[in-house]
Amino acid sequence: MSNIIAYCGLNCSDCPAYIATQNNDTNKLEEIAKKWSNEEMQFKANDILCDGCHSDDRIFKWCKECDIKSCARVKGLENCAYCKDYLCELLNIAFGKNIDPSAKQRLDEIRKNIELL
Repeated sequence: MSNIIAYCGLNCSDCPAYIATQNNDTNKLEEIAKKWSNEEMQFKANDILCDGCHSDDRIFKWCKECDIKSCARVKGLENCAYCKDYLCELLNIAFGKNIDPSAKQRLDEIRKNIELL
């Protein structure tokens, strides 16, 4: 399976919801939904069905509402590393939260390789 890099730099291919969806593993999806739920947000297995950030169909409920995704799609970008405004406020806020630290590293590496072209 090839890596699917989300607009924010997360690797969708490593996401438990993505993996469970691709494996049609309903039990795992239910387990993940329960684990990811809290007092503020309750998820069901159907809420976390996901074919990756770039999907138009099945995508984790929270990701559907992602401002980073919306911005990158409007700009027609593969991910935020390709943006002229890279490391904008939206990304900095995301990186300041519980987002996977490798997401920024991944985008930085992609951006570095773009600049070499």
